[in-house]
Amino acid sequence: MKKTVRNTLFATSVLAAGIAGVTAAIAATVDGSTGPTSTGTMDISLIIDNKLKVSNLDAVALGTFSGADLTGNDTVCVHFNQTGFYQVTIDSNDSAGTFNLDNAGTLIPYSITWDDGSLGAQAVTAGTPLAGQTHGNSAADDDCATLTADNATIAFTAAAADINAAGVNGTYSEEISITVGPNL
Repeated sequence: MKKTVRNTLFATSVLAAGIAGVTAAIAATVDGSTGPTSTGTMDISLIIDNKLKVSNLDAVALGTFSGADLTGNDTVCVHFNQTGFYQVTIDSNDSAGTFNLDNAGTLIPYSITWDDGSLGAQAVTAGTPLAGQTHGNSAADDDCATLTADNATIAFTAAAADINAAGVNGTYSEEISITVGPNL
């Protein structure tokens, strides 16, 4: 019984709050006056939220070290339902501002660049937004299918000197996160 009463009180409170919100919105309207004809006005609005998606991500293997820098890249799709700029933030669980491949605590630093297909490759600092990116797919699909190609490239470089300095054989890896959002 108590549960039913609480639910009813909750529903009544929510309904009252909803009606109060509607009343506030209707308060901006102007009712017509009584007469042979009557004209009133009212506002109508809607909101289109930003919708972004990064997709077509693949794992990147830099290869086996043979004395030279190791590089790799992946082409990805950035969808943005607006025609404006977007920003990308790439991060890892490393120390602030760095990217490191890890093998049981032995680290090899590496660098990342982002190319939006328009501005060219730009250096990325871990956790720092790279603003002003263009060329996001604003088509109705969110995986670049209508473009027939991805529209951004992320590239990775591990320098030979840093690989040599690690000195420990094994597989080095790291997981990164890529976040796209509206340009702020």
